Amino acid sequence: MGAYGVFTTDELRAGGHTVGTIRAAIESRRLERIIRGWYCLPDTDRRIVRAMRAGGRLSCVSALAVQGAWVPPVRPEVLHIGFPSHASGRRASMRGLPEGTVSHWHPKAAQTGSAFPMMPLEAAVEDLLTCQPPHFAIAVLDSLLQKRLINRNRLDAIILAGPHRTRFLVEHLEPRSESGIESIVRFRLGMAGIAARVQVRTRTAHRLDLEIDDWLVLEIDGREVHAQKKAFTADRVRSAQVTRTGRVVLQFTFATVMHDWDFLLATVLEVRQQFGLIR
Repeated sequence: MGAYGVFTTDELRAGGHTVGTIRAAIESRRLERIIRGWYCLPDTDRRIVRAMRAGGRLSCVSALAVQGAWVPPVRPEVLHIGFPSHASGRRASMRGLPEGTVSHWHPKAAQTGSAFPMMPLEAAVEDLLTCQPPHFAIAVLDSLLQKRLINRNRLDAIILAGPHRTRFLVEHLEPRSESGIESIVRFRLGMAGIAARVQVRTRTAHRLDLEIDDWLVLEIDGREVHAQKKAFTADRVRSAQVTRTGRVVLQFTFATVMHDWDFLLATVLEVRQQFGLIR
């Protein structure tokens, strides 16, 4: 009852509310009416409310973010909303939708309907596979496994039942990956023919984000700028300690991974070639 702070009229009545107490709760702002038959608490995630008022349900990366998955950064106003195929009015005219809406249309047989305050996780994953580029999709999928939001067998089945172009992702899942940005680097390196291991522990008890060829270490900083500054000294000390184990350490920021992949890949290739010759 009350998933994500959203309630149906029947749920409220089952909890002891009457028409009068519901009205009183709305007037005192302890409850908010979303659409006919649906209500929410004041602190309910506004993305859910906006999607419902648009005539659909939050889906894809928007829904998965609410459920705790890592998702690629998007502008706050961008919402991924799932609509049933019969929402012909919405399909014909997008003027009524919030700015930045990404629409996902579902067949009649899909379990998308009005019984849910938000698209179920499995349906949101299906939309993810049709919507996001592979390196973003794999990062979200890894996080679902790492956070145990879905089991591996079920996730494999969803991927294999999805678009042909994304079925290969089932071979690249890595539940040990602890951040989406690490998953992106690992996956894109793999697509370039470079195998990188995640969360490698050294004999000196250091845990490495990514390691290539047992000697090249990639440390990926996905933190905000202020957090990077706060941890600057500790990161440099750690990097020096790892270097003393005979490894070469390359450090990249979130911005480099997301916006300058060609530079990152070229750096890895060149360092691997140059240092690999003398090892």
